[in-house]
Amino acid sequence: MARYARLIAPNLLYHIMNRGIEKKKIFKEDLDYLKFLQYITGTVRNYDWIIYCYCLLPNHFHLLVKMKTSPLGKIMKSLQTAYGVYFNKKYKRVGPVFAGRYKSIICQKDDYLLQVSKYIHLNPVKANLCSDPLDYPYSSYQEYCYGENKCLKDNKNIIDKRAMSMVIGDDINQNSITKYRKFVEEEEDIFSYNPDIDVFGNNRFIARFKRLG
Repeated sequence: MARYARLIAPNLLYHIMNRGIEKKKIFKEDLDYLKFLQYITGTVRNYDWIIYCYCLLPNHFHLLVKMKTSPLGKIMKSLQTAYGVYFNKKYKRVGPVFAGRYKSIICQKDDYLLQVSKYIHLNPVKANLCSDPLDYPYSSYQEYCYGENKCLKDNKNIIDKRAMSMVIGDDINQNSITKYRKFVEEEEDIFSYNPDIDVFGNNRFIARFKRLG
């Protein structure tokens, strides 16, 4: 399959992921997850980007984001470097924590964005870490369904209402939240989504980036 140019531009949506080097754990205990979430909160405060979804698993993480004016590479370098320094110091190790450069998939909005959010929020279930995605504390699903992530405690939520509305609809109310929960937990996928691609969208959307590749 042809590879597309790694296009980084304002207002594009990306599914970003990275895993530990040699697929090793990057989160060994609760405090590690909370520290990474703290660094994510810092990027929202210090850089101009929007986070729509997140999920941290023992050996990898997922983010669904929209770029604005801050360069994606600069943000991800800041996030991964900060956590890498913390992790190496805590566990008395040296060398890279993450398996090279992060992967980024350009996503179309609307139903495609909705589908990627479902994929991210169901990751803990697929990894057999829980049977109900609402029971998993280290994802944004609780923020969508409960209005807060309980593990963040005194920290502000990472996902704001405007970002959430891009995923589940303009009106954030109990009806739209219930509908989103049903889609994630019960309904069939809208589209087949495989993160081993470079662009996720309809044929016209994909063709735009193929011309740039």
